[in-house]
Amino acid sequence: MRCGQTHNTHRLLQEQNRDVAKKLGTATLLMFTLPIFAFYVGLYFLFPHKEEPLMWSGGLAVFCTNVVIAGYVISAFSEEDDADEGEQRGGQGDGDAAGPRVGAFKQRTD
Repeated sequence: MRCGQTHNTHRLLQEQNRDVAKKLGTATLLMFTLPIFAFYVGLYFLFPHKEEPLMWSGGLAVFCTNVVIAGYVISAFSEEDDADEGEQRGGQGDGDAAGPRVGAFKQRTD
């Protein structure tokens, strides 16, 4: 590992994680810039003649924050699953780890 590069950053830069890192970076950048930009656009251009322009601008910034969060969540859930996930987990294909069955999932042998 190179000097100054943390272990988690190294994982994000791996080939299979680059799309996730790009999506996370975009969401982080939008989360930082869009609400601030929306606040000032609302304050000086959209709501300057309202009785409480700060309140309206703050509401617009909160709305933009929620749009960024919703967009990130939707994009995260719309990612395709790994095609070889069943092979990695022992070939069972039921989405469970290939460990011993216990409790209600244990098959009786008597």
